[in-house]
Amino acid sequence: MAKDKIDLRILKTRKAIKEAFVTLIQTKGYERITIQDIADEAIINRNTFYLHYMDKPDLMENLCQESMEKLNACFNMDIKDKDIHAIDKEMFIASLSDMFKALEANIVFFRTMLSQNGQPSFSTHLKEALKDFILSGIGDHYHNQKMKVGLEYIISGLVGVICMWISDPEHLGVEEVIEHLSEIHFNNVLDLLKTFNGNSLEIPY
Repeated sequence: MAKDKIDLRILKTRKAIKEAFVTLIQTKGYERITIQDIADEAIINRNTFYLHYMDKPDLMENLCQESMEKLNACFNMDIKDKDIHAIDKEMFIASLSDMFKALEANIVFFRTMLSQNGQPSFSTHLKEALKDFILSGIGDHYHNQKMKVGLEYIISGLVGVICMWISDPEHLGVEEVIEHLSEIHFNNVLDLLKTFNGNSLEIPY
């Protein structure tokens, strides 16, 4: 019982630290934030901060990892070489929809991190998370230069659209974004997968 109380207290403290950090990034910018700033905003002392995180980069890395895990967990399209023929546009749209729901559920965090005040490398974390999803099941094929170029093109465009939507979600509807992305990227993703499957694929519509 005591252990549960301790664990709950730890979770609450970490939540307070993370929320304070995101708030400060919005107002001061990542680079200008100090540990004392975070402690003051979270209403804790500096020693308490160091019980949970080594430093500011460690806190940032922890937040990035958590957000990317949540994002990857939302995808429902299991891409394996043997399943490529089963992939259709509905599956692709469903995965995009789940991704945007995950972004929307934590939109303040993503908007903050992708803003000018955010951590400069956050967009790279986002790109790598999306890349890992598309590469799921492809394995060692990523050394192929065509795959690298094609995937970088697709992911960079997708992250750009995410940034555009996050900055103005009220005037750019999720459904509209998903519709456009599915038209633009569905065939591109399948073309990349077909390259490494070694088979011709009739794309389902």
